[in-house]
Amino acid sequence: MPLIILSTILLLLLLIQAVFYILPAFALRKSDDEKSNADLPSVSVIIACRNELQNLKSNLQYIINQRYPEFEIVIVDDNSTDGTYEYVSNLANPSPCSIKLVKNDGKGKKIALSCGVRAASYEHLIFTDADCRPASEKWISGMMLHFDEANPLVVGYGELSGKTFASRFSSYDATLIAMQYMGFASLGHAYMAVGRNIAYSRKLWDTLGGFASHSDMASGDDDLFVREAAKHIRPTVCFLHDAKTISPAKDRLAKLLRQKSRHVSTSARYSLPDKFLSGGEIVTRTLFFAMAVAMMFVNWKIALAFVVLRLAMVLFALGRFCSLTKTDSNLFMSLIFDIFAPIFYLALLVYRIFNRKTEW
Repeated sequence: MPLIILSTILLLLLLIQAVFYILPAFALRKSDDEKSNADLPSVSVIIACRNELQNLKSNLQYIINQRYPEFEIVIVDDNSTDGTYEYVSNLANPSPCSIKLVKNDGKGKKIALSCGVRAASYEHLIFTDADCRPASEKWISGMMLHFDEANPLVVGYGELSGKTFASRFSSYDATLIAMQYMGFASLGHAYMAVGRNIAYSRKLWDTLGGFASHSDMASGDDDLFVREAAKHIRPTVCFLHDAKTISPAKDRLAKLLRQKSRHVSTSARYSLPDKFLSGGEIVTRTLFFAMAVAMMFVNWKIALAFVVLRLAMVLFALGRFCSLTKTDSNLFMSLIFDIFAPIFYLALLVYRIFNRKTEW
């Protein structure tokens, strides 16, 4: 009897896991009906930053050098004290593209982004962060090639990189999350995005009232905005290698915990289906491992078969996504992180219980 019960539970959990891996992995397909370059609209690239001088020095030139017909860069300095405003002011004049510098009074990222939207000259807006660099000179064009005027929101891919254990785990985690939210968006259920690579129209911004519906929260300028927009339109996705952004992952687990705590602070505003899509994978993965360990004491061969089958599914799905996006992946480390993730998210749960403060 224990064998039948445990086998049934493991099979059910495996099927739920397949929803988070196989379904989104195969939902992502390259579009065959993209626009020609002649149809590309003028674009405003908006960056809100606070004390990001070194990141701007490292990454801003990648945006300035974009091969795109007409675009501007709008930088909102949110009361920086590291010389950001002076640096951008001196850079603006000789730049080959138009650079607008807006001074904000330090009231948070959402207000800073709102200032950027109001200062933008063009209808089409792309948002990124100061610590991000485009993967190529075709970042803007890649995002705009996927822009649908009837559904004016493009969910882009933001890759993370690093060499420490924490940064590699963060990169793995971000890749898995991206595969899932982009895959489900392709299936017609968009529930989140990342602020380091997202595009939408000013008209959509005005229609939704900007961040008004969640202005009381420090975070949510990406996921909560997408959730609100998805009630009216069907966002498109862009996972092309040329159109992704790359940014450094947190190099220590303590920093990653604080960052993830800020990210998940918006989950209270998620609907039940969105909570399932955003958190169901790690919950069912943890339960699967727990049941597999229990099965080991009943029939280790069946337990091992379930574990191997799941790992094959996971590696196949992640391998396909990494191939599509040209994301570096390491088979051995992916196996380690697959087991480590439940431990990390349990630590995150404990961290959230004792520390609910969220900051930009």
